[in-house]
Amino acid sequence: MTVIIHKNFLTLEECTLLNKVVDQGLKEGWINKGIQASDNKYDLRYTSRIHMEQAEYPQIVRDISNKVRAFMGLDSYPLIEGHGKDGVVVSITFQGGSVYRHKDPNAQNNPAYRCNILTQANENGAEIYVNGKLVEVGVGDLHCYAVSELDHFVTEAKGKTPRIMWMFGASVPMKDLKERGLI
Repeated sequence: MTVIIHKNFLTLEECTLLNKVVDQGLKEGWINKGIQASDNKYDLRYTSRIHMEQAEYPQIVRDISNKVRAFMGLDSYPLIEGHGKDGVVVSITFQGGSVYRHKDPNAQNNPAYRCNILTQANENGAEIYVNGKLVEVGVGDLHCYAVSELDHFVTEAKGKTPRIMWMFGASVPMKDLKERGLI
């Protein structure tokens, strides 16, 4: 398993700005119900992945996407198309929600490589597992891995504070992932 973690990649101020974008997206409807684990509780996990047809991310999201891509050396690779607008997805998991075990689809016939940032943690639960191993991240930490190659899931969120995870990505050929030690 290759999950790269960079502690405190974003400041708390940057996380707060992204969380305000989530508030805007919920009000405007471009963040809406997503897919929940087997119990089909769609009202416990919201996402921008499938609701952004007529919306655009604010500049702060594009700026942070560019910051992530440059920091990880992904800025020469194309953005992920077809699962998230502009290679970006945000997911909000409310109390009782979870993310089912899955692998994301490939991106433009290459592995989908995502760099994720937790901008708001819940009180308990909502732990991310990649290939069966716990990945411990805090607010502002960047963690990156090939989401189309490694199965991942999030345990049930407990507590009243929703978990907010931003995902930024690129379509990276397998050869390059291997050469760069990213997989």
